[in-house]
Parts: sequence; structure tokens; C-alpha cells
Amino acid sequence: MDLITWFVPPSARDDPRKNTRHRGIAKSLLTISLVATVMLLGIRLVSGHLPPAHLILFVAAIGTPILGAALIRVTADIMLGLVVTNIGGIAIVGVWAFITGGINSIALPGFLANLALLSTFGHVALLLVTGAALAAALAFLYLATVAGWLPVSVVLDTELPGLMLTSMLGSAMMVVLAGVVVARDRARVKAHLREAQRAAEQSSRAKAVFLRSMSQEFRAPLNTILAFAERIAADRQGKLSEGQQDGVRHILTAGAHLGDLVTQVLEMSRIEAGEQALIIESVRIDHVVAPCLSIIELEAQKRGVELLDECGMYAAAVVWADRVLLRQVLLNLLSNAVKFNRAGGTATISCRPAGADYLRISVADTGVGIAAARRDELFQPFSRLGLEDGAIQGAGLGLVMSKRLIERMRGRIGFESVEGVGSSFWVELPLAEARAAGA
Repeated sequence: MDLITWFVPPSARDDPRKNTRHRGIAKSLLTISLVATVMLLGIRLVSGHLPPAHLILFVAAIGTPILGAALIRVTADIMLGLVVTNIGGIAIVGVWAFITGGINSIALPGFLANLALLSTFGHVALLLVTGAALAAALAFLYLATVAGWLPVSVVLDTELPGLMLTSMLGSAMMVVLAGVVVARDRARVKAHLREAQRAAEQSSRAKAVFLRSMSQEFRAPLNTILAFAERIAADRQGKLSEGQQDGVRHILTAGAHLGDLVTQVLEMSRIEAGEQALIIESVRIDHVVAPCLSIIELEAQKRGVELLDECGMYAAAVVWADRVLLRQVLLNLLSNAVKFNRAGGTATISCRPAGADYLRISVADTGVGIAAARRDELFQPFSRLGLEDGAIQGAGLGLVMSKRLIERMRGRIGFESVEGVGSSFWVELPLAEARAAGA
């Protein structure tokens, strides 16, 4: 095990991304210690001697980053190690400045190096905390200088130019070397992320191909089962008992439901594989809404739900969309509004502008609403929101498909729900007039 690997927490070594990040931070912290050591040697050469106070400060400057790296190794908490290192660095540079001239000290470049180095880690909260500590240290040094609180400087006037050069070069070296280390390790992290993204995309494509293949394989035997069941039901000469007739009806009902599920899975796989072709054209709202209401009307009557069309003056609005896919989305929303409603309730479709360039089509129901704890699951594949054992059937793909289809049409989809009152799902599509004006 090399030195850098030792500073990586054992829990992070098996994760390539975490391992790379921890190694980069360990390298940066150890680089600070190395540069501080080089500065110690440089000041020793320039001044020819080193006061005890300087020696103590340099030992602290060399040891603090190592302590920070060790803390990260033990606790696996990057934030803790960086806070200790940076606050310790500010304290060390502050004391060094206090004994070598206050706000005019040769040590001040060390502050800038400390802050610039910290910025390479990109942690906003850490930057703010360290920036506040640095501002406080500078304010104290200014007050100490103007109020005459400073001791006699341990640096001779003849040594100032050489020591200032050493301080500036050391600070610049610290920033550059640590920045190079962090930049290289970030490049490795990005490479890991790109590799993971490619693997995820390949997995998604493989899943889509598998689902499409399995859906097509299921459809052939299912169609055979349904065909024979329909033939038995239609055979007037057959002598089926009442129980057998009920059995055939159950076969047909369950088969039709299974066929719908297979169709949904097939459509979902086509969407994920990017095989769902779009034909974007100008679509008048009432030319889509009216057929959808007609199709869903029988189901609504069976469940005792009243369908209401409140598009009004906006029924003649024209949007840019795929006519067939928009009808599929609205049918899904209306079907849900009917299925998840209560007897005697209403399912209302309405339209209104959404800003200057979009039209919002809403489908509202008077059902039980969606529990707040379940709302994050709403657009997740195969999520039934806790209704898996209920009487309402479905695969949990309808809303997911609707969301992806609407977004492919450059639209937006969302919902509002109040428990015990009902839910309203909406889609927003670009107005044809606004798109033509923009063109």
C-alpha cells in the first residue's frame, strides 16, 4: 500500500469515484506540507537563521495538512478534514503575520494561497466559513497594526525582500501544484462518470429490447387463448352451465387486461429505445378532447362518474403536438380520473393559457387524492402508490409514459392534489400561434 492509498478511508477504496476523490484531496493536502517544507528551507537559506517562533510555525504549517488528511482517513468526512486544515492554516498565517508586521507582513500571501487552494474543492459552505475566518483575521491584523498592538518584528529590514519573494513563490507554488493535482483527479472522476453513464445507457437499451421481445412473445399465446375463449362464448350450440359461462367471461376479462398490460410494456420499451416516432403538427384542442371523452364515456357511466368538458372558448385553441400521442396521454389521464374517482363524482377536463406561449389542459377528479408521502413515486415506473392489492388494475406505467411523451413533444406535465378532495393532472403544450410568431 502506497502513502496516498493509506490516507483513503477503507470504506471508500472499493468505490472508484470516491477513491479517486479521496486520493486527490490527500495528494493536495500532502502537497501543501511539501511546499511548506520547501518554504522553510528557502527562508533558512535567505535569512541565514531561523527564530524559534518561525520554526514552530513552520512545523505547524507542515503538520496541519497531514493532520487534516489523517482525520479524513479516520472519519471518512472530507468536510471535517478540510475545515481543520484551512482554519488551522489561517491561524498559522495570522500568527506569522502578527509577529512580522501585521497587515503589512510578508506572511499575507499565505492567506491568498490558502483561500485559492480551498476554492479548487468547490464546496460553497466551506468557502463561506473559511472566507469569514479569513476576513476576521485580516480585520484583527489591521486593528493590531493601527493600534500599535504588534510586537517588534522578528524579521530584519534587510531580509524583507528575499523573504517576500520566498513567501510569494511558495504561495504560488502551493496553489499551482495543488490545483494541478485536483484538476487531474477531477478528470479521472469525470471519466468514471462517463463510463458509468455509458453502462447505464447500454443497460437501459438492453432492458428495452428485452421488454419488447418478451411482450411480443406473450402476445401470440395470449391472442390464442382469447380467440378460443371468444369462440366458446359465441358457440350457441354448446351447452355451458352458468358457472362455465362465468368462467369464460372471467377469462376474456382477465385476458383483455393482460393484453393491455403487454401493450403498455411494449409501448414503454419503444419510448425508452427512442423508437416512438413523432409527427409534430398543429392540433386543434377540441379535435382531440371530444374523441377522448367519447371513448371514456362508457367506463364513466359504469362507475357512476360524470364527465365535464369545460374547455370553453379555448377548445378552438391550436397547439403543436403529435395528434395520436396527445390523444393517448389525455385518454390515460381521463381513464385515471374515472378509475380513481368515487361514485357520483366528476371528471373534468378544462383548458386555459399558461403564460403567453403555452396552453394548459387539466383533468381533475373528485377522488381521494394522493397521499403526500407517495407523491414522489407518482412518475416512477411500475409504482401503484400502495394500490397493488386493490380492485383497480394497472401496471403503473400510464403516467410514466404520459410524462415521457409530453416531454418529447416539448411540453410539460404536472399535478396538484388535496387528500380527501381530489387531484388535477395537467399538461402544457406550445401554442401554434406563439410558435409561428417566434419563427
